[in-house]
Amino acid sequence: MLFHFWEYFLYFLYKEDQHSIHSPYFFKLYQDLKAFLANNKKGKKEIELQRKKFLSSKEQILRKDYGAGSRWSKGEKQKVATIAKSATSPIKSSLLFQFLCKLTPANTVLDLGTSLGINTAYLSSVTKGDLYTFEGDPALAHLAGANLNFCPNVNKVVGNIDNTLGKVLEGIERVDFVLIDANHRYQPTLDYFNAIAPKIHKESIVVIGDIHWSKEMKQAWEEIKDMPSVSSTIDFFDCGVLFFNNYGNKENYILAL
Repeated sequence: MLFHFWEYFLYFLYKEDQHSIHSPYFFKLYQDLKAFLANNKKGKKEIELQRKKFLSSKEQILRKDYGAGSRWSKGEKQKVATIAKSATSPIKSSLLFQFLCKLTPANTVLDLGTSLGINTAYLSSVTKGDLYTFEGDPALAHLAGANLNFCPNVNKVVGNIDNTLGKVLEGIERVDFVLIDANHRYQPTLDYFNAIAPKIHKESIVVIGDIHWSKEMKQAWEEIKDMPSVSSTIDFFDCGVLFFNNYGNKENYILAL
């Protein structure tokens, strides 16, 4: 936890504003993003109603977590309301993912880490083709299912992502948008990105969650953002965004939402 606070202190020191963005493409992207967030700050009504139901739920479920346990304890019963409060992205983050997904062709979208399906629902609303959402915890997947039954383009994949991701990728030619927010550890994060990388094209965007949560995640982020295939990045602290099109010199921006 101390590492996380220290990372935020550094982020606060180094974050830039719009006047530090020299690339016309990223300047416009950031301007459009800020406008999108301002115009949609209450989120999507039907999805936020479902979030409220989760937040007020008294139901308890037995967790099965394949990840690092950065957001919850393993093998314990937990209240759905507690999970909704601690393990779901805030509205602003969900809107960020939706906005970025819209910048891509959005024909094939991957969501690694369904949780309660809030982000999945936001992504589904802008996905033109198929959205594959992966969740290792059967109890969470079951809860998310009720939320996602109204999203006909969502394909729910339940089970350890280490085993399920490769099988799904075999049937996919190209991937447009990816949200990696599952196993918050160094090696799995690298493995997921490397598995997806052959399917990425110039118009793809990949988002990695919790890049400053731990030393492991920070290391994974630093290694991935330095890969030759990555043309530019944005660090929003809670997540990092990878771009693959050449919009000029490689830039690594640190920006606030």
